[in-house]
Amino acid sequence: MTDHLISQDPRLAEIVRRLVEAYQPERIYLFGSMARGEAGPDSDYDLLVVVPDDAPPERRQSTLAYEVLWGTDRAADVIVWERARFERRASVVCSLPATVVREGKLLYAA
Repeated sequence: MTDHLISQDPRLAEIVRRLVEAYQPERIYLFGSMARGEAGPDSDYDLLVVVPDDAPPERRQSTLAYEVLWGTDRAADVIVWERARFERRASVVCSLPATVVREGKLLYAA
């Protein structure tokens, strides 16, 4: 896990804290320009949240993230995947889960 990213970025730490509280996820990944170290001043956080397969319907949707992240100082795009679907697609080279596993940073694991 990349605790140094969270310890160096209080906004990211707060976002992860709120997502963990709301989603009770198995994993949270940071991907995109922030994860690659190529972020500019207007870059947002790209986050992928992996929830248990038996998560309630409201915890399987990205709309919950926009509610719980309201008021944070930086924009965040949050994508939610159920564990089985994420793991199945992670073996497909050009899929989003494969890219996230390959290039992203694991911020949280239950």
